[in-house]
Amino acid sequence: MRFEMGEWVAGRTSQGELIQGFVNSILSMQGAAGIYVTASDRVEAIGTEIAVPVGSLRSLPQATKFNEEQLRNLIDVSLAIRDTAWFGELTGELASLQSAAGERRFSETDVPVAWRNRLGLIAQE
Repeated sequence: MRFEMGEWVAGRTSQGELIQGFVNSILSMQGAAGIYVTASDRVEAIGTEIAVPVGSLRSLPQATKFNEEQLRNLIDVSLAIRDTAWFGELTGELASLQSAAGERRFSETDVPVAWRNRLGLIAQE
């Protein structure tokens, strides 16, 4: 199976850990892919790149539309991996989404996305 850079995948490492993330590098000589881990059953693996055998990976369906919070999280990831092209694409998509939404009014129970951390929890002072 062949994977592309940035493709979302899930699988198991050679140590049996479940991982989910995106392809950050192709290690063709080793028959593996470098996966930037966004979710794992081993918490320490999240946010790192792990070489995973290509045979133990499967593609995940790609979302065609992202909401504002998802776009902001992906922008954080693009900054973390220093991918300027992806950053530009995501910020353009966020700007068009915000302009399409127009002026939003918040009710007293509505919490703006900017006040939430990456886990979607409301930040405490």
